[in-house]
Amino acid sequence: MSLLISGFALGISLIVAIGPQNALLIKQGIKRDHIWVVIAICAVSDMLLIAGGTAGVGYLVETFPTALVVLKYLGAAYLAYFTFLCFRDGFRDKVETLSPTDAEPNHTEQIDSFDGGTSGGTGSGAAVDTRKPATALRRQMRKSTWLKPALATLAICWLNPAAYVDVLVMLGGIANQYGPDGRWVFAAGAITASMVWFPTIGLSAAKFSHILSRPAVWRGINIGIGCIMTLLTIKLLLS
Repeated sequence: MSLLISGFALGISLIVAIGPQNALLIKQGIKRDHIWVVIAICAVSDMLLIAGGTAGVGYLVETFPTALVVLKYLGAAYLAYFTFLCFRDGFRDKVETLSPTDAEPNHTEQIDSFDGGTSGGTGSGAAVDTRKPATALRRQMRKSTWLKPALATLAICWLNPAAYVDVLVMLGGIANQYGPDGRWVFAAGAITASMVWFPTIGLSAAKFSHILSRPAVWRGINIGIGCIMTLLTIKLLLS
């Protein structure tokens, strides 16, 4: 039990600080944009990294440092792009609709019009031009796809050299100090921390999205995250 608690404590200490994963979880949670997809990818990615470090994969990372150099610049490039998106949303004059519930009535109208129903309660039998509603419906469907947030989450999780150093090398090295059996108990504690933390931060952002999605608050969150991501990008490039 002590090994399990130790692993949990170390796992929480590594992920509780605001980093790329937490920043993305907060943004997606506020927008309620396929948050469970983002949570699942973050949790599974952490589980794989922890298991790999416990199995000794961290040794390979130390043996081939060139791989970390490549990841360093790929990760810095993506963090810079993520930073740009945060500042763009933070300084944008018109804030987009963040909660899907706000767009639900409009979505229903689009479907009714697309199916041939009358719009605006006119009741006339005149032919309705469905090209515009159809275009709007396709745009709404593209907007709601899970693929874009999934790809963004995969990039955040796997193009971050700090994750390999912290999890594969450091956490894996500590876990392996407890022997062939104890290391997996320690790893289970660290994995439990990830399984608890990611849903907590993502669903909390979604629960309070009615407050956090207010234009002034949303701008402040984006600018704050953008500043943190700028510091992380600089730190990554200088490390």
